[in-house]
Amino acid sequence: MTTVPSGEPARRVTTHLVVPGPALLGARVLFGQDPADVARTLGRLAAQESLVAVDVLTDVVTAPDGTPCQVDRIVFATPATVGHWPAVAASVQRSVAPERVLAEEEPGRRSRLSRLASYGIVTDPAGRILLSLIAEGFPGGGTWHLPGGGVDPGEDVRGALRREVLEETGQEGVVGRLITVASHHRVPPTGTEVYAVWVFSHVHVPRPGEPRVLEVAGSTADCAWFTPEEVVGLRLSTTAKRGLAYLVAHTR
Repeated sequence: MTTVPSGEPARRVTTHLVVPGPALLGARVLFGQDPADVARTLGRLAAQESLVAVDVLTDVVTAPDGTPCQVDRIVFATPATVGHWPAVAASVQRSVAPERVLAEEEPGRRSRLSRLASYGIVTDPAGRILLSLIAEGFPGGGTWHLPGGGVDPGEDVRGALRREVLEETGQEGVVGRLITVASHHRVPPTGTEVYAVWVFSHVHVPRPGEPRVLEVAGSTADCAWFTPEEVVGLRLSTTAKRGLAYLVAHTR
């Protein structure tokens, strides 16, 4: 977990692309942009070019005035360049200058919410999938959801996911491979414009127990283990549909 200087830092997201060379390109992700689309633009790739999310790294940059900014760096590669990632990993922090990361965006015309969230496809040795039920009164209330949630200041996506799984289900999991990174942008006729970057990872619970919600007065009403066949018949949240659909498509 990254140590953050005193005071809550600003948050930024950057996208990076491993390219032949090997080398690494990078750019800031602005409000509403899809990180994968930014990566394709960096590499001058076609809109439907296949990308692999290889890592999400977190560090803190400091402005000349001493202001800290926590940066979550999403790294993509094409199937042809994914093997080069270990060779260029050390250069990821240098691929976007701090002044570009810290630059403010033009203010929007309406209230806006941006969020980085980490979600887990959580399994046990029997192949069951762990889901949490969103409480009524919260967005998606009454749907089954992937355990996870917002990445707090000072956390990386893995630490946040371990914490969320424990709070929402009482299970201790091991965060494994990164599955994919997606974005969600909703512009309602009235109210708050919502933009979020969702990071999906596999989490394995080696010693599963009876799930129980540990958080108090939170957004989770219940939690349970399901077989893959049982999941098909559930009412799922938008986030769960996105993560599970990607996993099924690419497993096939």
